[in-house]
Amino acid sequence: MPTKKKKTRVWLWVLIAVVLTIAIGSLVLINAVRSAAKPVYTSYTVENGTVERTITGSGRLSSADSETLQLPAGVLVESVPAKAGDIVKAGDVLATLDIDSLREAAAQVSTELSSLDRQIASRSDVTQIKAPVRGRVKYLPAAVGDDTRTVISEYGALALLSSDEKMMVTIETDAQLPLYSSVSVRWDGGKAKGMLFEKTATGYLVTLTDNGTPYMSQAQVFDGDTLLGEGTLLIHAPVAVLAAGGEITDIDVEENTLIYANHKMFTLENAPAGASYNTNFADRTEKAALYAQILAYIQDPRVLAPTDATIQDVMISKNTDVPANATGDLLSDAFVLHTGGAVKLVIDADELDINSVAVDQSATVTLDAYPGESFDAIVSHISRIGTVSGSITTYPVEVTLNNEARLLEGMNGSAVILTASKQNVPLIPVELIIEDSTGSYVNVKNAAGEIVRRDITTGLSDGTNAEVLSGLVAGDEVWYLDKAAIPKIPGMNYSANRYDNMQQGGTANGGE
Repeated sequence: MPTKKKKTRVWLWVLIAVVLTIAIGSLVLINAVRSAAKPVYTSYTVENGTVERTITGSGRLSSADSETLQLPAGVLVESVPAKAGDIVKAGDVLATLDIDSLREAAAQVSTELSSLDRQIASRSDVTQIKAPVRGRVKYLPAAVGDDTRTVISEYGALALLSSDEKMMVTIETDAQLPLYSSVSVRWDGGKAKGMLFEKTATGYLVTLTDNGTPYMSQAQVFDGDTLLGEGTLLIHAPVAVLAAGGEITDIDVEENTLIYANHKMFTLENAPAGASYNTNFADRTEKAALYAQILAYIQDPRVLAPTDATIQDVMISKNTDVPANATGDLLSDAFVLHTGGAVKLVIDADELDINSVAVDQSATVTLDAYPGESFDAIVSHISRIGTVSGSITTYPVEVTLNNEARLLEGMNGSAVILTASKQNVPLIPVELIIEDSTGSYVNVKNAAGEIVRRDITTGLSDGTNAEVLSGLVAGDEVWYLDKAAIPKIPGMNYSANRYDNMQQGGTANGGE
């Protein structure tokens, strides 16, 4: 029996210990929750500083410009020491040409130049305007001494020819008459037999002879003694006589004269050159330049680099002729040179940022090939044509670096473009700014030591700090709820939620 009583006492003490442990734990928990109900604020002192807004993107270096070096087609290439990818200096030998083939080319071009010279010299200062078709002169507004351009601008043509020997007049009538039946056309001082040539939506088109019929006169159309309608006499198939310019010195036709194609109508002075003359003159200019180039290569058959460059492509080969140009030009592409150094890098700017980018803004470029080093650059071009990818549109922005020999085409890099900067202005971390429907504000202490609201206006921001335009100055203290001071209670997030709500201007009940 004593043993049984002893065991009972042990269990009693165990039960008491458990109850005490629960009670003590509850008190600790309650005290922790009560402690969490007291907001813990930390201060931040506003300081003046610099805030910048930038745009960042990546790309590859490319050359500043390119130049295509051409050679006379058909000339034999003797050697080509230059290769694609070579870096050359101005004056370096790219190729050499065969002297004999150059002399043959020079003789051929010289003969062609002589032929063109004879054709150009045969041009006369006096130009004749001839009838383009057989027809009757029905309108002749031009006069001797007139400038042809002025006449055409005012009247539409130097003359109008009736090419089918017919005039026409369109009338409106409800009369129902068979087509091709005869009618009488009358005008002031004359008349002629006409024919109902075509039915129109409101009447008929009547044709009649062009011999003696006055152009642009009013006429009446009769069926016997019945007036069908009236209208203006016009040329049925008009052909305009035109000229490109010049002064009229002679007129060889009169109104109502029937003339044949190529009949001389006007004589002009100071007329511009015709198409054939212009073609011959252009050909001669091109061949003269080719001739000069061939003669220069006869003196020195070396093809030299015109400037410092990187050779992008070589289109000629040793012991072969320079290939003919597919377009028929006298010169063919031989080398493509990238000039100006590998100083351009193009990045894509988001549509939300593109309006803040401007030419000549400063930029900083970093290259994968030179880690830890940066290169100064400026914005040199902004494309206004965007590329759409999903719901985002980007615009190419080109930045240009200073030329250095170690910069090579194709190097990968990144550019940071400085789009805005403010120096010595009050700054505040953006995470301390609270926003609601009335605007932006921060918490400050009043004279009584109470946390109160102060409205602020912000300006430029880099995403971390924001410029304060009004409401705060350097030295002001901003108070914010410090989450680091919130007691950590395993399995309970009441305190953290409540602090988040208070930081955003909520009530003291934690928002639950």
